[in-house]
Amino acid sequence: MKTNKHRSVCGKFKQRLNKAVKRWFNYPKNAHSITTQPIAFTVGEPYAPYKPPSTTQRSNQSNVVSTITWPPGYRLQKGKYTIEKKLGEGGLGITYLARTKTGDRIVIKTIINHVLRQDNLLEFWKIFANEAIKLAQCSRGNPHLVGLCEEIIREGELPCLIMEYIEGETLSDIVNQQGVLSEEQALLYIGQIGSALRDIHQQELLHRDVKPNNIMVRHNASGAVLIDLGIATKFVPGVKQTHLCALTPGYAPLEQYEWRSQLGPYTDVYALAATLYVVLTGNEPLAADERVEGAVLPPPKHLNPNISDRINRAILNAMNLVARDRPQSILEFLALLGIELPNHNSIYNSTNITNNQPQTTAKVGDCYIERPQDAECYEKILQPGALIRIKAPKLMGKTLLSNRIISYAKSRGYGSVYLNLNQLPCHDLDIFLQSFCVRFGDNLGLSDQLDQYWSKRLYSKVNCQRYFEQYLLGSLSSPVVLCLDEVDRLFPYQQVAGEFLGLLRTWHEDSKNNQLWKNLRLIVVYSTEVYIELDINQSPFNVGEAVELSDFDLNNIQSLAHLYGLDLSIESGKQLRKIVGGHPYLLKLAFSTLSKNSNITMGHLLENAPSESGIYRHHLRELLNNLILHPNLLNAFKKLLTTTKAVRLEPKATYLLESLGLVRPIGNDCIPRYNLYRQYFSNRIL
Repeated sequence: MKTNKHRSVCGKFKQRLNKAVKRWFNYPKNAHSITTQPIAFTVGEPYAPYKPPSTTQRSNQSNVVSTITWPPGYRLQKGKYTIEKKLGEGGLGITYLARTKTGDRIVIKTIINHVLRQDNLLEFWKIFANEAIKLAQCSRGNPHLVGLCEEIIREGELPCLIMEYIEGETLSDIVNQQGVLSEEQALLYIGQIGSALRDIHQQELLHRDVKPNNIMVRHNASGAVLIDLGIATKFVPGVKQTHLCALTPGYAPLEQYEWRSQLGPYTDVYALAATLYVVLTGNEPLAADERVEGAVLPPPKHLNPNISDRINRAILNAMNLVARDRPQSILEFLALLGIELPNHNSIYNSTNITNNQPQTTAKVGDCYIERPQDAECYEKILQPGALIRIKAPKLMGKTLLSNRIISYAKSRGYGSVYLNLNQLPCHDLDIFLQSFCVRFGDNLGLSDQLDQYWSKRLYSKVNCQRYFEQYLLGSLSSPVVLCLDEVDRLFPYQQVAGEFLGLLRTWHEDSKNNQLWKNLRLIVVYSTEVYIELDINQSPFNVGEAVELSDFDLNNIQSLAHLYGLDLSIESGKQLRKIVGGHPYLLKLAFSTLSKNSNITMGHLLENAPSESGIYRHHLRELLNNLILHPNLLNAFKKLLTTTKAVRLEPKATYLLESLGLVRPIGNDCIPRYNLYRQYFSNRIL
């Protein structure tokens, strides 16, 4: 429900901005001749670029442009806002502290006066106005991201953005006044800012200016807040784009120095690591352009011996000059630091089509229908060396089932470790296995002992095996269930996937004869067939107990409806199943809607199901976004919509479409999985 409100607020706000700009300013007739591309983000409609004020238009308040800054007491909008003082000034903008008529403090950001006299006013206005849209898109209740007061005004020739006032100090001021932070305090702030960046990245935006000066720490002890999206930009994963070249040396990675480059979440990862470097050492890191010329970045531990080896490694890894060798997402970097953010219902990640986009669909109740294989899983997990493989497309209930197996094992006195591989860095085998080992120990309350057991003279897999045998498993007093969720996350990283999956197979085989390994019970959860080549003797996908979650049958559907307090007739159940099959999530969303809205009938719900006004619109838009971002999958899926017969696609495309839940394999061919998908996408992409 929060997503609905957020999108509608953004849409209305953008409409107000467009109307206000048209009302305030004359459009230059030659605007189309300017070649600089706008930096913008669309919200539910094609991007309509903002128009600047005419450079020849004069304001009624002619003194505004000639005034370098607004003095304390200066009144805007006929006294609606009163300036208290200037807060700061950058290359493009200037910010003021102001009060409203009711005495509330707010922040007003505007363009620096002399910028208005430049020829590229059009570009500066677009950048400034788009910040408002970006803030509205990202401010979804995250307390660690500055809020927008949903208003943009014009004062003379100056556009002004009204923002939340944060009572506090910048992280830079705190370090300058108090000295370096403790590791514990620094990681607290970094985790909070990391949550803000996660939300920004899920909107396919990059902040591009993360630094201590752009982080406020509230005086009310509620934590750190990321501010200033002035140079934020949209990014498309894996694509080189042209960007406004704006950066802060020391915090900007090498790719940000290029006017045309491939940016991604790893760009902000570098800046967040540089911020942690500063607050733990008190020293500004060397600029990336100096480092590429041969200057050496001092390891943070050399500047502050109190920094742990783990944090030292994580910072240096995240500040690698080569983008692909850094953690590829904020979650990966935070995992290296030992920080786990609360579950944000994210089912995708920026490095893989099956893990690429945020889930924004409304969360429905966890009403659970037992399947026949559930009881077998409970029995199997109690057997020494058990390996259970749970496979199903997205939103079919894999995580719910694995959680129930874990709960059952815990009721028998077993320990448990749940690891979502989305939260581990997968680009490098050694880093991945170290993170895996540390996170396993964290879940069991065991301290990080990598320095003692991880030898530089041994291969990564040997070190991992050694760490488990000599430390982790030896510390157990009872069997432990290890659940590895989103294992397909590894598939694009063939070297890491091959080695790690082979390791799992080895552990399963070792459990037949080794008492240590008998105590480790494995649950492997994934969405699609493995589409990388694995030695049959090194694969965990052909051993253990295989569990494939199928669609609900009619009896299951009626039982689920009953859990929502609905008396579903057989005929209604058949009608619903004809549209959405037996997909657990889609069924739950339908029953949740019907149970809460007595005015909605099954007929009305089904009639609108494949439309933009139906209850499945957010789910369908997410699937559509995935296809649009990956043209090869979009073109493959189009082939299925042009015929009612099963079609043979390229194997990898079939695997990926199946993992998204869009297709149902029939032998080597496939068809759209549900009529809901066929109807919706036929109207959108054909």
